[in-house]
Amino acid sequence: MGNHTTSLIGLLGAMSLLASSALALAEPASDGKTSYTMSADAWTMEPPIPSMGGEPASAKFARYEGMPTGTMTLNEGVATSKTARFSTGVIDFDIKPLGYNDAGVVFRREGSAEGEFVYLRANPDCPAANDCIQYAPVTHTMMAWNIYPNYQGPAPISSTGWNHVHIEVVGDGMRIYLNHAAEPSLVVPRLRGLRQDGGLAFKGPATYANLVVDPHASAGLSVVPAASVAVGTVMAWRAAPPTAYDRSGTVSTKDAPASDAWSPIEVEPTGLVNLGRAFGLARAPSPSLAWLKTEVVASAPMRRTLQVGFAEEAWVFLNGQLVYSGRNTYYPPETRLSPDGRLEPDNASIPLALREGRNEIILAVGNDWRSGKGPLEPSHYGWAAEAHFTQIEGLDLH
Repeated sequence: MGNHTTSLIGLLGAMSLLASSALALAEPASDGKTSYTMSADAWTMEPPIPSMGGEPASAKFARYEGMPTGTMTLNEGVATSKTARFSTGVIDFDIKPLGYNDAGVVFRREGSAEGEFVYLRANPDCPAANDCIQYAPVTHTMMAWNIYPNYQGPAPISSTGWNHVHIEVVGDGMRIYLNHAAEPSLVVPRLRGLRQDGGLAFKGPATYANLVVDPHASAGLSVVPAASVAVGTVMAWRAAPPTAYDRSGTVSTKDAPASDAWSPIEVEPTGLVNLGRAFGLARAPSPSLAWLKTEVVASAPMRRTLQVGFAEEAWVFLNGQLVYSGRNTYYPPETRLSPDGRLEPDNASIPLALREGRNEIILAVGNDWRSGKGPLEPSHYGWAAEAHFTQIEGLDLH
């Protein structure tokens, strides 16, 4: 009888542990916050997001005194919470980077195709380096790190120790605070992903702990101010669907789609036209050209300078004539324009001889990408363009 009683007590104990383990995947509190456990049964190991690279995810889980919900040490892959969902509110977690890489959190995630990615690139120079905290939207599997240079900056982080990350998402905007600083290290006026709600995942290499989500906190937070439009920014663009580009010949306006294929396209408040967000890889499965067109009315013949930012390659035509062509790709290094192969409003400064009356400006923007010495392929990163006139006297920007 004693042996049977002991066995029964052991069985009931094991069942109790299993039940508590299942309940511990997420631990809601009375204040509306939810803590998420770092354990193997709470996270799904995912293939890497194509544009992020790396190996399929693998993780080690542990529990330490002072970290009651455990820790997860993740390689360069992606681990997705089985229960967490996020739209707006606050995300808190601790991260110990395991190298100089893009380790961080992806929220509003939908598979490998969509999400909002906040990540650290930890190194000893982070208090001064301009790339230690970064935000990049992931749309149609394309991670647009290279077209938002204003969404990165220095950060007060430890490259080898624990760091606390506090993310506030209010409406369309986001603030990121690091290591309990009073001021945000990064402010994003408008998140650029395609989803308003989704899952939550971590990307390595890093160790993670103390994940807490408060979906109700946004009610007490101030809205992030919207970005302002700079004078001279071209805001009225029409676009045509991408066309194939095999680099076997020169690009001209004769390659552009017929006039009935053009339609207005979304322009962000900064003037950026995010072609990857508009078209994605589905409509450009091979190296392609996207087409943009605008009209400028000049009060008299005049010369003006047009600044163009672009990724990855661009041709600019004024009234049918080629006035600029250039590349701005990360590989090979010699093709990188400042800053380091990213889109910047003044990647190119182009003198234009405008005629009196209407002037047509067409941009052809290529999406080709080469990883190291590999073959050309459609980019898994940002694909975009923008344009600004440095002087607008005598101009009407339609």
